[in-house]
Amino acid sequence: MAANDLNSELPLIVNLNLINQGGQENIDLSKLIIEIDSTLFPNQEQFLKALRTHLLQSFKEIPVRNSTNLLNTENNFFENVEDDLYPPASKSKTKKSKNSIQENETYLETTANSTSNTSIKVRQTKLFKSQDFEAIPTAAVMFSSIDSQIKKELWKQNEDGIAYLQHRAKGDSQNFIEHYIASPGDISMLPWDEALQIIDKFGFNSAKLHLIFAAYAMKQERPWESLFVLNASNLIKDMGWDQRTDLRKHKKLSEIAKTAFALDCLLVKAVWIEGRNKKGEINASTPIGRMWNITVVPYGQINLQGKIEEPDEVQLIIQPGAWTKHFLNRAGAKSRDALYQFGYLAQQVLKIDPYHDELALRLAIYLTLDSRIRLDGNYKVQELLEIAFAKPIIDKARLDRRRAYDLKQHWDSAIKLLLKLGWQIAFDPETYPEQLRPDSKEKKPKGYLDKLLDAKLTIKPPTPIPELIASKAKITVERLQPKVNPKVEQLQPKAQPSQEQHISLTSSQVKEARIAKGWSQAKLAGFLGVSQNLISLIERGERTFNPQLAAQIQTLLDIQD
Repeated sequence: MAANDLNSELPLIVNLNLINQGGQENIDLSKLIIEIDSTLFPNQEQFLKALRTHLLQSFKEIPVRNSTNLLNTENNFFENVEDDLYPPASKSKTKKSKNSIQENETYLETTANSTSNTSIKVRQTKLFKSQDFEAIPTAAVMFSSIDSQIKKELWKQNEDGIAYLQHRAKGDSQNFIEHYIASPGDISMLPWDEALQIIDKFGFNSAKLHLIFAAYAMKQERPWESLFVLNASNLIKDMGWDQRTDLRKHKKLSEIAKTAFALDCLLVKAVWIEGRNKKGEINASTPIGRMWNITVVPYGQINLQGKIEEPDEVQLIIQPGAWTKHFLNRAGAKSRDALYQFGYLAQQVLKIDPYHDELALRLAIYLTLDSRIRLDGNYKVQELLEIAFAKPIIDKARLDRRRAYDLKQHWDSAIKLLLKLGWQIAFDPETYPEQLRPDSKEKKPKGYLDKLLDAKLTIKPPTPIPELIASKAKITVERLQPKVNPKVEQLQPKAQPSQEQHISLTSSQVKEARIAKGWSQAKLAGFLGVSQNLISLIERGERTFNPQLAAQIQTLLDIQD
């Protein structure tokens, strides 16, 4: 739980154990146990002051029942601050009455309001509420962390017996990202055999949850100093499990809890410098730390063994790791001290069933992250297949007729599903002839697998994601254009103004194009990241828009010059 006056680079070393009583939805703060690693926080007084601020700020939004005491640790770290946290009356056993509950809530709110504001946000707006896509980080650390979960064969054992996965940049081999596995509560890297027990829990479920966490991290202004709280019952739909009838709700909640536990064990280290050997290079290197600091809090009936076997709810408290300070830092990117690279995740990607459509899901996840980099969407089939399958599998298919047939069937099924989900796919007429395309009735040519592997196609996410990425890229390029010295400018021929600078849209054009596309004002506003009221004012001719907004509207609504 990072604080403004603490070192934000340190890992989360505060264990918050919230013990639910008899399936109640309210948290009994008298059962809140806090353990502090004094080796990392030698200044106990400073730490407790910051922790108190965060606890009160966080819990003021949570209904409180019973007394609100912090249990003393064996070293009595909290003995001197307990009087500051809670008045003497709250230390005594409080009756479960309406008045006592209100008194505790009132006290917490009053005290919390008197503390300094923090960057912690507890309540989160649900994803995909106003549009069917969300912004997510697409930096290299996202590629590597996804690989660590759905390409488990990439994990290796180093000379010290530690499990690790390394991802090196294609354009600069000096840049690399490494992942390790740790136990909950520390960042000690686990040896191979122990790490495998966690790695085996990775898969498409963890990859989906990972993407969901990333989307919520995008909503935080300073994610490395923030935490957000998610209810697993709300994540069931996001994970694409709302239509599954083979699992009861408590099983789905338990699966999300287990998946979150595995993600909490994933570490990351980055040695990453963009613009190396150039003026203004950005050093995004990150020390070893967790991808996500996660606390799992189940609610439900406790059995005789003290466990909750069938939870009624599971709450996830997530703190993004320090990597976000270097790879997801909006303010840092403006000052060229950090990176802020993002794309967009279509909701339908999370709906793909990995058990029946594994290849489609692998492709959709990879292309979602890669769409920011490869704007043209041009790929060779072999390149995409090697993302999903190990090269030996493809090589064996080239030598075996049955395997070749199965591989093409998998590929065709994946392409058809992506087309159904709105992905924009175009086949190159020269290298991808009709007889090689999905559902073709023509006889396949001899050596069709080799021809298919060499075939080219264009594949992009559903609209308007490519348009949004393209408009963002144009704006970025314009901002990065070097400033010309006025004296030099006089000696150069004046360039013709760009088309984007002369975009002229009328209010009626915007309204007519929006209606023709079947979009509401709210939907257009959601795509543009502006308010519905602004769109209404524009369409009534009561508000002008800047060239950047005009360019985005023209692209989204397909308004011709």
